[in-house]
Amino acid sequence: MLTTMDFRTDDLPVSDRVDAFFGRLSANVLVKLRGDHRPDLRSDQRVLSMGGLVVSAMTGTVPSMLLRRTPAIVARADTEEIRLSFSVESRSIGIGKDDVVLRPGDWSVVDSALLYDIPVVGGTHTETSLGVPYSRIPVRRSRIERLVGHPLDGKSGYGALLAQVLTQIVRDAASYRPEDAAQLETTVMDLVTALCCRALDSGSSVPAESRRRTLVLRIRNFVRENLHDPGLTPGSIAAAHHISRSHLHNLFKDQEETVAAWIRRQRLERAAHDLADPALLDTPVHTIAARWGFPRPADFTRAFRADRGVTPREHRRRHVLPPG
Repeated sequence: MLTTMDFRTDDLPVSDRVDAFFGRLSANVLVKLRGDHRPDLRSDQRVLSMGGLVVSAMTGTVPSMLLRRTPAIVARADTEEIRLSFSVESRSIGIGKDDVVLRPGDWSVVDSALLYDIPVVGGTHTETSLGVPYSRIPVRRSRIERLVGHPLDGKSGYGALLAQVLTQIVRDAASYRPEDAAQLETTVMDLVTALCCRALDSGSSVPAESRRRTLVLRIRNFVRENLHDPGLTPGSIAAAHHISRSHLHNLFKDQEETVAAWIRRQRLERAAHDLADPALLDTPVHTIAARWGFPRPADFTRAFRADRGVTPREHRRRHVLPPG
């Protein structure tokens, strides 16, 4: 399991929740409640470490407040880093005289040495943030600083992929081993570097190995999103990413499976999951097969039996239907 710290207001008496919640925030910002009430609130937070990176995620219902990064708090900071954050809600950040307006899903970029104000409207909020030391990004600091105060797209491209990867890491932290932290850190840093360089329109600044790993991540994500398409093949994947088929196969030469074998395994795993789902018992086997890219039932049965040793119907019977 990765090193994590979890905080849940539901684990505390109602009378202690507000002080505990604001106490956690006060390490990084000064909190000013808007209004003289001290409402109940609910918040689930997780902070996890991956090498030199720290990821924090929060979801919950919070009151209206102002979060202010003050000179005293900046002086206590012991690292020089940028903090990237994304939220499913719209928000704004006041940096100096500028107000940065962020749409739902946008990444914000702030510097740990900057003073800023973040007004929070009371209600449900979900936010994930990532602290990255400047020294970890293989791009000149002066160039990265140009991104501070500018929204980065989090709904497509590298921004969306970084959001998906962080969300999965936070959600599945218990499934990773401590030795996985280094590989996860590398994956996240590849995406952060690619996101920053894309925003700077400087793809050539990304190290070649980082570009290769990031491209593999993009391809894997593309495959997962298109498993339903029977036309998903190495050729279509290569075309979608503007590379040759030989380049695609070269990218996967160090992986455990070929591209085609990996696609087939992903499809069969998802089909097996659906077949074992009691809620889908009335869904015909051929419908589930088609959903995961097998338009011909005979092909699906043959592939499933070769992979699992049983037919799709036998698999469903073992997992869903009562004995007898």
